Amino acid sequence: MITSILVLAFSFFIVAFSIKPIITIAIQKRLFDAPTEARKIHKRIIPNLGGLAIFTGFLLSTALFVKDSEILNANYILAAGVVIFITGLKDDIIGVDPMKKFIAQFAAAFIITILGDLRIMDLGGLLGVHQLAYPFSIGLSVFLFVGVINAYNLVDGIDGLAGFLAVMISLVYAGLFYMGGETQWTYLCLALAGSVGGFLVHNVSPARIFMGDCGSLMIGFMVSVLTIHFLNMSAGNPVLFDGFAVSSAPALALAIVALPVFDTLRVFTIRILNQQSPFKADRNHMHHRMLDLGLTHMQATGVLVLVSLLFVGTALALQPIGNNQLVATLLLIVLTLNTGLSIYLYSKRLSQQHPAATQPAARGRIKAAVPNPSSAAETKKFAESVLREVAKHS
Repeated sequence: MITSILVLAFSFFIVAFSIKPIITIAIQKRLFDAPTEARKIHKRIIPNLGGLAIFTGFLLSTALFVKDSEILNANYILAAGVVIFITGLKDDIIGVDPMKKFIAQFAAAFIITILGDLRIMDLGGLLGVHQLAYPFSIGLSVFLFVGVINAYNLVDGIDGLAGFLAVMISLVYAGLFYMGGETQWTYLCLALAGSVGGFLVHNVSPARIFMGDCGSLMIGFMVSVLTIHFLNMSAGNPVLFDGFAVSSAPALALAIVALPVFDTLRVFTIRILNQQSPFKADRNHMHHRMLDLGLTHMQATGVLVLVSLLFVGTALALQPIGNNQLVATLLLIVLTLNTGLSIYLYSKRLSQQHPAATQPAARGRIKAAVPNPSSAAETKKFAESVLREVAKHS
């Protein structure tokens, strides 16, 4: 227990105290996320290298407290993680072509599944499937890695959301690994939770730094690693703790990553139905819909994290009903919540449009639309904000 607290506290404070120098350097070197697109929610320049601190704090904590000899093929996990981190860091600094990002993600997935042999081996009876043949095991595992990495990258859209989800997921897995007697994996989860927690000190609204792709991709990668190890740990050997048994591990794993995965599948489906590229950026994500309800960034983050906890709590409470029924129950909850939110937002838009459409014409005082500032004025305003930030950190 003492070591667990030390891992959590050490990683937290290392990252919390290293963020401020990173902010200063990022501003001085013009390494920030500028609000140059209409879909961007923030309206000022913000450094996006928080993932650098998260990754460094996580590595330092695991190097000091985790015995890699007790984590099978830890060297391949590290190698694949470095590939993902470097890809994200390059994208944050100079940008990376989406196809090259996918190639790097597939390369990392093959490193960890083929060389590291960390892959899904048993589905625990989900859809009637138990042991997986090697080719299918590799294919499904690679699909999970790439899918979760990108899903987590896409959910990083408002202050605090990706960070708080990462802390929640890490702590849930830490508890499950502790129940299963996997001490070193417990420390690994706590190191990740502490590192992201230290970052969140500077990421709550108004955010002073973003985690960037180097942070979100790396966290998505680690969530994939933890998920696959949990599935393998539970296969044919339910996790027992004080009379409680985790007998439907695949359904529980799905519940843990349900929010980012469902959000990604939902927006991809909408884009395809609208005959657009599934990778085209827009404002259809769940966090955008929360903001459309009038919530602040932190209120929206709180609601979505609570929804994720609802999924996890439901999956834990209904373990005895089996994987298939539990997955169906989770899917029903997701669809019900999404349908209710869609109906409410649609009715809200109609109510906002109705008064404008029924304004009495007799008054004859129709206000002219306020013209948007010229592009030159916007450019000047943005340049002035950059100069102020640079001067502040000089």
